[in-house]
Amino acid sequence: MNERALQKRLKRLTAAFILISVVILAFGSLASYYLRTVLGEALSEQMVSETEQYKINILRQMDADYQTLDTLASFLRYSSMSTDAFINAFLDSKEHNNFEQLCFFGKGDVDLNIRVDSDKDVDEDAELASMDENVIKIVEQAWDGRSGVSRIYRDEHSDRNMFAYAVPVYAGDRQVGALTASLSTDVFSDVLENTSILGGEGYIHLISDSGAILVRSENRVVKEELNSIYEGGYISDREQERIEAAMADGVQCTTEFTYEDASYKVLLEPVGVNGWYLFCVQTAEGVSRTIFNLMTNTRIITVVMLFAILIVITFGYRMIYQGSRRLIRRSYYDPLTGAYNIVKFGYEVDPLIKSTYDYSLAALNVRQFKFINEIFGSREADSLLCYIRKVISEHVRPEEYYCRSSEDMFYILFRDTDREVIHDRLQEIIREISAFGFGGRRDYQILMYCGVVIGTDVRDQDPDVQKSMTHVRFALDTARSSLKHNIWFYDTRLHESEILENYVESHMNQALENGEFKMFLQPKIDLKTGRVGGAEALVRWIPDSGKMIYPGQFIPVFENNGFCSNLDMYMVEQACRQIRTWIDQGSDPVPLSVNQSKLLFYEADYIDRMKALLDKYQISGELITLEILEGLAMENTDELNEKILRLRELGFRISMDDFGSGYSSLNTLASLKIDELKFDREFLLRLKDSNMDYSRQIVIMNEIVELTKKLKIKTVVEGVETEENEELIKSFGCEYGQGFYYSRPVSVQEFSEKYLNHKYA
Repeated sequence: MNERALQKRLKRLTAAFILISVVILAFGSLASYYLRTVLGEALSEQMVSETEQYKINILRQMDADYQTLDTLASFLRYSSMSTDAFINAFLDSKEHNNFEQLCFFGKGDVDLNIRVDSDKDVDEDAELASMDENVIKIVEQAWDGRSGVSRIYRDEHSDRNMFAYAVPVYAGDRQVGALTASLSTDVFSDVLENTSILGGEGYIHLISDSGAILVRSENRVVKEELNSIYEGGYISDREQERIEAAMADGVQCTTEFTYEDASYKVLLEPVGVNGWYLFCVQTAEGVSRTIFNLMTNTRIITVVMLFAILIVITFGYRMIYQGSRRLIRRSYYDPLTGAYNIVKFGYEVDPLIKSTYDYSLAALNVRQFKFINEIFGSREADSLLCYIRKVISEHVRPEEYYCRSSEDMFYILFRDTDREVIHDRLQEIIREISAFGFGGRRDYQILMYCGVVIGTDVRDQDPDVQKSMTHVRFALDTARSSLKHNIWFYDTRLHESEILENYVESHMNQALENGEFKMFLQPKIDLKTGRVGGAEALVRWIPDSGKMIYPGQFIPVFENNGFCSNLDMYMVEQACRQIRTWIDQGSDPVPLSVNQSKLLFYEADYIDRMKALLDKYQISGELITLEILEGLAMENTDELNEKILRLRELGFRISMDDFGSGYSSLNTLASLKIDELKFDREFLLRLKDSNMDYSRQIVIMNEIVELTKKLKIKTVVEGVETEENEELIKSFGCEYGQGFYYSRPVSVQEFSEKYLNHKYA
């Protein structure tokens, strides 16, 4: 090869090397730019997601405060609006909330204004005009029927920043005033100082839409006590104008500022309340600085060794790519199970919930999960959680989502709205989870409970994922307390009945002491004479508000908690007292029948207490008939007869109530020493049923009446509603009839005026 050819080749090699170098440098520059962009987007996305979590926590805190205040307002609906009731409600709830002050301001002719402070300082003549103008504004808003939260203001007494909630209070359908609760902004400080979300690499202020700092973080970079984010000159005038324009539109925006030669990224996120914004500053510049230095060193190395720079760039790209994935995974995924976390779940689910009612949201929890941790250890407990995630993932369908929210809480969004379908799908998930064994052991039964809300059942006016989660947590709490059902569906009627049941259980003892349980009487008519032959004592609960609570609303609760025995004994005493009153007035007393529950009938001192009542009121036991249910009669007949005989020795008459509604046998009837048999209204209802053999029902009822005559047992038929009913039971030879055909249950006064002395129906 000649020199010319060699030089030519060298030129070509040089040109090729230069070209390759340019290509590699260009590739390195493009890669550097792309990596910088990816990193910036990942950090920005992390800031957005984690700031959203702070926002969710603030709104969740406000939602919890609203629910507490609404619960107190509901309590005032069921209670007389007295100062004591108001103070007790506030103090009883204080351990569950952060309220510093509670006020009630009456509306219109309701002349009741009360203020209670957390130190029990009470002002029964509180004046609205003396409150801060921000509080006055939301009270007037509540008077118009709209709940609200005030802007932050400075309280003159405590010298602290405060804000307040206000909700309307109703008595029935009539609005009677507004209930307000004042809180220190310290509740928001606790939320903003939570370093677990930003990982200790940032801080957040709560600011107004004018830029004023309402609640400042103690971990801030700028240590001066600034009143506004625009003070100090850290944000330029041009950036200030852009931020103010974004705040005026109520939208999210980003910016940067430099302090002590360090740059910081800023995200301003609207809270959606009173124009408040979250001012989030990300201080984790060390992550980006390391990566950028690495890229700079890579360019220097590229000049020295082109092949090495290619390797470094490739390695740097992979490292940054994996780092970005780790950042995204930490922001959106549960680190233990790999499922979505609650933030990612909310992002995916919220648009769907806002756009359609065709969904159902379920929450699953493990019963006594803390004991699983204690018994088997955290490693086995973590294995269970991962197994739950695996089972759920195998059962969700396309366009369905799930997440792990907290320790043992999982949410699932189904696209089904049929209760049976949802129930079957959840039962299958629970069945598979229950098959999990700890270290091969199968002797520990894993129990799950679920709460479910169906969009088509609730149909919220302004649906969002937070509302749905609030509903589903309520259903989950109900499922937790239920031993019969491990899956509970939320509905508004259930919620209202739970509120009433809570009121019944929390007020039953006070109601008994205050005499709110009233005795009503329904006459029993002698079918031969047409005169009153007795009456059944029935209970009605009439609180001071005057709104009656019916037996079907409180008797099942009392049967479950055992309070029915107290109420039954109370009713026996009311019957004895009324008979004594009639005798003292010179009237002929009417025999009264009183129901007796199983719990009361088998109490050890039951007979002695009954005798004491006869002695106290000096009346004959023959004027009192004790009605027992046929279910009690089906138990130990010998023991029951022993109780009956002792009661009959005292003069009491014994009646078997609701005969025919259960499974009483004629042998049991013949063996019991009762004085009276009450046919359940079902006997007459069956005669109206076109699917029943009318003639067979007639024969059965007629034969039972004949049997009672031979046993010398009186008969009473309930549910007589027509003249035809009366004629029919007369033809059987029954002694007494009871039902709306003769009279509804009436007050003692009305019964006395209508039936006493002349005793005609």
